[in-house]
Amino acid sequence: MLQRFVMFAVAAAFIWPGAAVAQEEMAEMAEEAPLPMLMISSWKCDFGDVGAIGDDWEAGGMAAAQAAIDAGHWVSAGVYYHDWADEWNVNFWAVGENEAHLIEGQSASNAAYEAAAGADGGLDLWKHCSEHKDGFYQLAQSTEGADGPPGPSMAMSSWKCTDVSQVSEDWDSYTLAKAQAVVDAGQWSDAGMFVHAWAGEWNVNFYYMGVDIPAILEGWQAFVGSMGDDAPDITEYCSEHKDWLYTFGSTAMAADDAAAGD
Repeated sequence: MLQRFVMFAVAAAFIWPGAAVAQEEMAEMAEEAPLPMLMISSWKCDFGDVGAIGDDWEAGGMAAAQAAIDAGHWVSAGVYYHDWADEWNVNFWAVGENEAHLIEGQSASNAAYEAAAGADGGLDLWKHCSEHKDGFYQLAQSTEGADGPPGPSMAMSSWKCTDVSQVSEDWDSYTLAKAQAVVDAGQWSDAGMFVHAWAGEWNVNFYYMGVDIPAILEGWQAFVGSMGDDAPDITEYCSEHKDWLYTFGSTAMAADDAAAGD
């Protein structure tokens, strides 16, 4: 039986692409309701088995995730795979209103997967992967771009910070506009930020998406080159840092969002 996310005994935001809201609308929404949350379930899997895991996602996992979206628990869900510098090489993700919705959606997705798999129970990730962890994150404002699924490629920059609020303020007031310029120039498809809510030691995460890794790196050069002398210095509030590169699999999303991306 495939349990893509470990369920927690608890009472029951990247916006991540596929749940995008225009940047101008964010400020108006912020006073009314918080931005959505992001759940990531990461696995260390045998490299030779990643293809089989991806095939299972395309064959049945995505449809199971779609059941959670159609039931109103999730906004979008998918998977991204390690390309460079991350030992957690398979990462399932979902976006929802809050932790309760995310957990309820996981129950709905698991039930749909098991019902479709039948007697054989489907793919057992523990036969292909050795370690697993889950994290919940609050999404921050993202750039405004085309609707549709994320990626197909992504760079992520993760930090351990002591003042997350200040880093978030710097992103909203300065850095987001620089990232938007790179998106507007067509070098990135999206860029944003999400911060730790529960169970993530890397508590500040920036992401940059594009058609491929070379495009993302080209955009990075433009992004860094646009910074003025007044640019915030993240190292004043953050110590450890690492970067990762990933490729997305197919994304499940609401029908309206999927149609907008066509």
